[in-house]
Amino acid sequence: MIWWEKTVEYKFIIQTATDRKIDFAAPLSGTQEIGGDGIFGVDAKLILVEFKRSQREFKTEKDKFKCYEKAKNEMRGRDRYHFLVYGSEGENGNLNIHAKHYFSLKEVVPALSIFDLGVSEEAFKSYLGNLIKLKKKDGRSDGTVGPESVASVVGVSPDSVISISLTEYVRLTLPELYQALSPTQIISSDLSLG
Repeated sequence: MIWWEKTVEYKFIIQTATDRKIDFAAPLSGTQEIGGDGIFGVDAKLILVEFKRSQREFKTEKDKFKCYEKAKNEMRGRDRYHFLVYGSEGENGNLNIHAKHYFSLKEVVPALSIFDLGVSEEAFKSYLGNLIKLKKKDGRSDGTVGPESVASVVGVSPDSVISISLTEYVRLTLPELYQALSPTQIISSDLSLG
């Protein structure tokens, strides 16, 4: 059986939309993935997700930090709403979806129950701000690490699912962090308004 990271991501979204009726999903890509691949939410509770093809790819996450061990020590225990979601081959060639907490690597069973572990926007913002500060600069950008380098945020309520890029989420909800991490973007956007 052959599958990719995107296969896991799509299966997760389809299964979530079918089983959990999420109301917020914000997929991230490129430099926007510094925090994760997506932000999802159910009933106004948010989670941060990093998708991986399989468990073997977990080791690539360590390279995203200035010092992974320091980040792990500082963020462990706070990662209860930050997950690695990955696939494995199941019976009859089906793709199984799994989830583990990002730093502690404690498995969450069933995988979609990660939505039960979502947190309020305030707790999410605090975690995200601390996480971004521990990450390396992204070589795909202009040399600054900012919210444009982060995943996505998803919010879910009984009535709807909403997705927003993490860049936009940070810009709207953490303007001080956005400005501190993205000074060139702030300047260039200010110039375009004049």
